[in-house]
Amino acid sequence: MRIANAITKLALLTGIPRPPYTRQNALIVETVGRRSGKRHRIPVGYLDDGGHIIVVVEDGLRAQWIQNALANDNRLKVHLRGVWQEARLRMLDADPSSYLSRMNRMHAAFVRIESTTPAVMEIVPECDQKATSSPAIPGLP
Repeated sequence: MRIANAITKLALLTGIPRPPYTRQNALIVETVGRRSGKRHRIPVGYLDDGGHIIVVVEDGLRAQWIQNALANDNRLKVHLRGVWQEARLRMLDADPSSYLSRMNRMHAAFVRIESTTPAVMEIVPECDQKATSSPAIPGLP
């Protein structure tokens, strides 16, 4: 999986499509390890839902990148459409299948097969923070 993720990250950074991912349906998430302090980057498929960046996370709150973002006050960086941006993570109380049905079919199939406890997250770039009045994850500062 690490080799596949490395190839996908390189493709996304350079703008080369790597099915099922393109810059229109995938981004790179960068978090700082909550224990190691090291930078971690992974490719993540997303859905642009009317300007909202929606991610269905296969392992939900147990995913390491989610844990790292939570430990860093919900902060992360994303490489979205060719640009690195600071962003915040927000958990949504939503049914993952409603989003998966609108995502890239190959990616959605992978998520359905690999999911243990799927969760729906929104990634909110810092430039969009002013338009958002609710906290990044309900119940957290």
